[in-house]
Amino acid sequence: MSEPDFDHALRAVAQRLHDELCLAAVSIKVTDNSGNTTQASFGEDDALQLACPRVGVPLQVMRRGPAPTEQKRGAPGRWVRIVPPYSQADRGTPGMERLQVVPAVVSEKRVGDLLLVRGAEAPRFTMADDRLLSAVATQLGIAVERVWLQREATEAEILRRTDELKTALLNAVSHDLRTPLASIIASAGSLRQHDVAWSEEERQEFAEAIEEEALRLNQIVGNLLDLSRMEGGTLKPEKGWYDLGALVDNVLGRLKALTSRHRIVANIPEDLPPVLLDYVEIDQVLSNLIENAIKYTAPGTEIQISARRDAGEVRVEVEDRGPGIPASALAHIFEPFYRASGQGPRPRGTGLGLAVAKGLVEAHGGRIWADNCPKGGSRFIFTLPLAESADASSSPRG
Repeated sequence: MSEPDFDHALRAVAQRLHDELCLAAVSIKVTDNSGNTTQASFGEDDALQLACPRVGVPLQVMRRGPAPTEQKRGAPGRWVRIVPPYSQADRGTPGMERLQVVPAVVSEKRVGDLLLVRGAEAPRFTMADDRLLSAVATQLGIAVERVWLQREATEAEILRRTDELKTALLNAVSHDLRTPLASIIASAGSLRQHDVAWSEEERQEFAEAIEEEALRLNQIVGNLLDLSRMEGGTLKPEKGWYDLGALVDNVLGRLKALTSRHRIVANIPEDLPPVLLDYVEIDQVLSNLIENAIKYTAPGTEIQISARRDAGEVRVEVEDRGPGIPASALAHIFEPFYRASGQGPRPRGTGLGLAVAKGLVEAHGGRIWADNCPKGGSRFIFTLPLAESADASSSPRG
């Protein structure tokens, strides 16, 4: 009964009772707080058909015996024949006299039954058998209560984590969304002031600020939507064969404005085979990792992007020369809304980029993790499966 798999435990108990008491069949039925029934049975098919009490049929039910006290030991339950209180009781069902029921009770509430079918010529249960059945019913009730408590604890933990996620989301919405909105409103309001003679250069600066902050808002909303799709299980990559080197070049070209103050080194072997991936999603993974490296490293430092084939996978690394990741943060760095605390001011962000990257990589059947480089800085690594295909080498896309 202490096994973690409750259904397997019930079947094991049914089989053990069947063997120990030489029964024709044993069926164990348990009902939870929601009315859902779990059943485990073992024995002969004909006998198992009897292990289903019928309305109007007399039953032999074990009543609980006296509980143990300091002065007196407990006693096994006693069998009571329960006869329906109406005259049309069905007394003609063959074999029903072989069925005996042992209720399992928790806190005065009946939570299940041991349904026992003796063989056609089997003797009645002895006092030792009754004591065994009473003990089993007691243990069954304790096991059911344990399962209930585990479920309640799990539900409480889910509610706790949901509340934390909701709080983190509200914090992100209240700060990281309002900041770019405030900048957009201020810039747009300035452009609409007709009593001020703005120069063309100033107007251009206001327009650039609006565009930059709008793009930032779009990225935050996109990350939130991606996270929602991942948690809802609706994320399904649309894969094709692509050249990973060309993909890296495209990402670096698109992020040129952000990477202009860093030394970017790309090391992608020319003989790397095409990879089966969703181009848009892996583009986003690389973008998130590179942008994360830019946020946490000083201008002028080097960021290296490399890839290599490794035992049936392609391994991609984004390495920087920043302060590294605190040891306490390594286990949480890919959690939604988590942001590692360290020295110096914290860069802007919602803490969603790495969580989204993790979900996208895992949706491809890959892995992602982070560590600190021996010479300083941090390194983010993700892998993607390499599938062999006759068409892969001849017609890569991208």
